[in-house]
Amino acid sequence: MNKFAYVGCRTSEWRGARGKGIEVFRIDESGDWHHVQRVTSVQENPSWLTLDEKRNRLYVLHGDGNQVAIFARDPISGMLTLLSEQTTGPQNPHPDLDPMRRNNPVHAALSPDGRHLLIANHEGGNVAALAFADDDALLPPHHLAMVEGHADEDGAAGSLSRPHEIIFAPDSDYYALPIQGRQAGNGIDMVRIYHWRDGQSLLNDEVLLPSGSWPRHVDFHPQGKWLYGLSELGNTITVYDFVQETGNIALKQTLSSIPEGFETRNDASEIEVHPSGRFLYAANRGHNSIAVMRINPDDGCLKPVGWVFCGGKTPRFTTLSADGLYFYSANEDSDSIRIFSVDQDSGILKNTGKEVFTASPTCIVFSD
Repeated sequence: MNKFAYVGCRTSEWRGARGKGIEVFRIDESGDWHHVQRVTSVQENPSWLTLDEKRNRLYVLHGDGNQVAIFARDPISGMLTLLSEQTTGPQNPHPDLDPMRRNNPVHAALSPDGRHLLIANHEGGNVAALAFADDDALLPPHHLAMVEGHADEDGAAGSLSRPHEIIFAPDSDYYALPIQGRQAGNGIDMVRIYHWRDGQSLLNDEVLLPSGSWPRHVDFHPQGKWLYGLSELGNTITVYDFVQETGNIALKQTLSSIPEGFETRNDASEIEVHPSGRFLYAANRGHNSIAVMRINPDDGCLKPVGWVFCGGKTPRFTTLSADGLYFYSANEDSDSIRIFSVDQDSGILKNTGKEVFTASPTCIVFSD
């Protein structure tokens, strides 16, 4: 069976991007990537991709936009065909927001039963729930879980915080939502747990984090007992106990994503747990590294193993292969994807020497 990689790339001049849209690659048995299609973006910045293999659909979020594009995917050739577009919801009217960013949808996830697509509208300050019709068309949002910020002093407009990712716990209807408390909108830095029930996102629990830390991404341990978070400006990795039965979380450890003594600005970007549950990886934009952490199997706490050069500049997105043998770093400002092998004993990343060149990459999804 053919294996394909789909790469979303930023395109807008406002973002300083050089990308052209969505790039499609076929991956052969030796692991080499072969370009098969470029889909010129129907809107700017197709920066987040969600693959629905059951329907052979690719859902594409456009950064600094208000729409999600739906593409049909040919499982034999891997090629994409645009089917339709759908709104991610109304634009937030708060006067402090930059209108150039619009909703800025940044992440999407399929509900556990596959009947809904959930979208984190970063600038909209909400999680939108979009249902699928009987013909698999995507309907407009029927529910918006609003993420409030601090109370506005003048009461002129409702404040908001900015959700950045939606990650469901393993075999669960609970999902984690890292939320950034940016100044515009008077937001709050926090990680929340929502219960997905009856087509709605219901707030279940939350942990507040230091102001200005900007929680960005999270990932669950495969056993579901622990949640790991990464804060963009705080450059911290946080470890939480997670109660699978009730969906409650409690902060238990905080440590740095960058080595001691690094003084230059760094914006942490991506975090993921190895499928074995033994290692964790966190990407650093500025230090241009991947932090490698060992996970204690007894309590889920982390211990640094080391830092590996990402192979380029600004690792905005990283991901692991499903089998945990390979690690991919999408280095946005060096227009490349660097491929590493994963040492299964130490967790350390080893440069394979393989590099895929594509402009301003921001997201990669794979299909078998």
